[in-house]
Amino acid sequence: MPINMKHYYLNDGIKELWNKYYLSFHDYHQEVMKRVPSFLPVPETKGKILFIGLNPAYQERKETHENFINYSYTPNITIDEIVKFATINNDSKIKSKSNKLYYGKYFDILHKIAKNLGEDGFEHCDLFLMRETDSKIVKQMVEKEGVLVEFGIEQLNILKLHIANLNPKVIIIPNAMAAEYYSQILLQDSTIDDEKGVYYTEINNKKIPTILCGSWQYGRLDKYTEAILVRYIETAMK
Repeated sequence: MPINMKHYYLNDGIKELWNKYYLSFHDYHQEVMKRVPSFLPVPETKGKILFIGLNPAYQERKETHENFINYSYTPNITIDEIVKFATINNDSKIKSKSNKLYYGKYFDILHKIAKNLGEDGFEHCDLFLMRETDSKIVKQMVEKEGVLVEFGIEQLNILKLHIANLNPKVIIIPNAMAAEYYSQILLQDSTIDDEKGVYYTEINNKKIPTILCGSWQYGRLDKYTEAILVRYIETAMK
């Protein structure tokens, strides 16, 4: 069946970024660069909740056809086909035991939070685009002595454009390491709003309420903390 997908210009920038930096990495880091980066879907809706993670996970599989994760970043399928496959496999509506690419431990909580807020869906993306499960490896690739290197900064520049295109109503970052990088680069270490208890991402000439939170980054969120977060997010969205 042919796949009808709009082409997203930011994915051309991602491919150029991989071409630019691929040879600068060695050993296992170069193996990470061989994997398909997390190409982005064209924003079809605006004004939703946006969750931002650190980077997409990687689980090696033996399938050879539709498992795009195992392709090199210049596969014999188009970027748009990869995006379509990734989008389908992040959707809880098709979650099942046979769906090996759905990371329920992570995404189920996002769906639950959105539902509790009365939202019919949400958007999700990551700070960095390398597929790797070990966050220590991600950190080694994007920073040096606590400072982000150009490879990391250029990915965050792409993220800024993507956020502007999504135009979210609120941004939530449920990952401690991602929150730290986001605070440094996108928030430029700005201080929290003492009255509302949120940060603000300034994009599209407006301030988007931004919540930094690392307490449920590994799929752990107890019902009491969840109730507090839902009320907190509701307040930030008003």
